[in-house]
Amino acid sequence: MLAPNLTFFGDKIVIAGLWRLWMPVFFILVTVISASQLAYAEEKTEPGDPLVKFLRQYVEQAGLPGGVIGIGYSDGKMRFAATGYAAVNPDKGMTRDRQFYIGSLTKMMTAVVVLQLASEKRIDLADPIAKWLPEEFRDKIANARIATIRDLLRNSSGIPDYLDGEFFFELVGRDPQHGWRNRELLPLIAGREAHFKPGTQYNPSNSNYILLGILIEQVEGDHIEAVFNRRIFEPADMRNTSFGRYPRPDDLARGFDDADGDGKLEDVTDFDVGDQLADGGVISTAEDLLKFGRALFADSILLGSNALERATTDTLFAGEGSYGYGMMIGNTNWGPVWGHDGIYFGYSAEFSWFPKQGVAIVFLSNGRALNEVPPVTGLLLSGLFGKAQ
Repeated sequence: MLAPNLTFFGDKIVIAGLWRLWMPVFFILVTVISASQLAYAEEKTEPGDPLVKFLRQYVEQAGLPGGVIGIGYSDGKMRFAATGYAAVNPDKGMTRDRQFYIGSLTKMMTAVVVLQLASEKRIDLADPIAKWLPEEFRDKIANARIATIRDLLRNSSGIPDYLDGEFFFELVGRDPQHGWRNRELLPLIAGREAHFKPGTQYNPSNSNYILLGILIEQVEGDHIEAVFNRRIFEPADMRNTSFGRYPRPDDLARGFDDADGDGKLEDVTDFDVGDQLADGGVISTAEDLLKFGRALFADSILLGSNALERATTDTLFAGEGSYGYGMMIGNTNWGPVWGHDGIYFGYSAEFSWFPKQGVAIVFLSNGRALNEVPPVTGLLLSGLFGKAQ
């Protein structure tokens, strides 16, 4: 149960179902965060800043090592709070400019590039994904000849998830710093049965965005990171965003997870579970993600109004909400919300855009919660927007 003073921020938020990446046990040398190291070191902010107080309480209740909240307003101003630790042994306090893996928030960016290519008439969303796959896999991947690019964007292709089962994670355990590329995962997707007829239902599959990443690289004739740099990071002025790489950047917060199920967080930063993959390999900062949201939703830098409207209205029912093109479409007591959550081994992320208010909320953490807590965004809404409508 949350601490009582957190309930001040609480109210109802309904967003499409969140999914989580499960990681089996690896036999690794680990750094364990002790209880004494969870005495939170906060970035300097205004004394008594309620956002910092809220974040400190949330991180402590969740059992997270640290976190950053960023809020972007319609007038272009930004507000941040940071608390906890970015690293231990030696200890380093969390700051707002730390980088984090953003997991499935990467899917929003992949969808943006696909829609840019469609707007340029270089692809057709009605084309089957097989058109853009290596010939030897076109008949080996279930539904590839009938699932359209649109189906993949909406997670309605019926193509099985390469993360189903433990095989991929076994490969990671054998070669923790492999540097996976999108095309390398095709054998893991091939030879599995389709889950359903394309377009008939929503079912999140990371394979959809791996295949879209292959499409992007095929059409552009370039590696996924170079494409994202040209089409997203540079236009949106995201100077501290890239795909993951080795050696790990100095500004990357160390990631912690309960890898062996003993209830303690261990440093898992050096495991590559998708550094160069289009479904979750991007690292970024809270500020850069706010810039991304503004460039996409407010300033029409990344997508035109027609493409954005299609991305947020051509949706498929996904439990408590809908799924559009690379983003969850939900409703709150204050109006609609668009965004995504993200999980990467040792990291978690939330991004939400409230079109009625023109406000973006970002939460980044260098861990996955040991204790059950609700998403940060929903707890902040009454404090940000006042009484529900």
